[in-house]
Amino acid sequence: MYKVLVEKTVDLPRKKVFDILVDFGGLEKLLPDLIATVDVTGSGIGASRDIKMKDGGRVVERLDVAHNDNIFGYSITYNDALPFKNYCAVVTLEDAGKKTLARWGSNWEADGATDAEIVPLLEGLYGTLLDGMAKLA
Repeated sequence: MYKVLVEKTVDLPRKKVFDILVDFGGLEKLLPDLIATVDVTGSGIGASRDIKMKDGGRVVERLDVAHNDNIFGYSITYNDALPFKNYCAVVTLEDAGKKTLARWGSNWEADGATDAEIVPLLEGLYGTLLDGMAKLA
């Protein structure tokens, strides 16, 4: 069970959504108003992306799972920008005709905010990321 779970239909085929997710350096394209730079080290499972926020914060994420164009998972290994720690997330993708049903869920421990404050923050973030994917195509 996840602390946050967003379910949304994306107007793209599953393979395209998966390709956007595993383009680990492409996060900047989805959140241009928030992210200054993304630097990727490595490739595939174990790759890391160092995200520098426009407000000066920094988050480093590790790619933990990328399987069969339908499961994508990552965790945060360093964070001075967001009010939580021990964060991990999984995105599952299912075909929905020519579209994709995406479920983005995460678990974490609050650190500097309450769960009640973090849940809407992450729900909004995941929704924005999923909505932004269709605009990239």
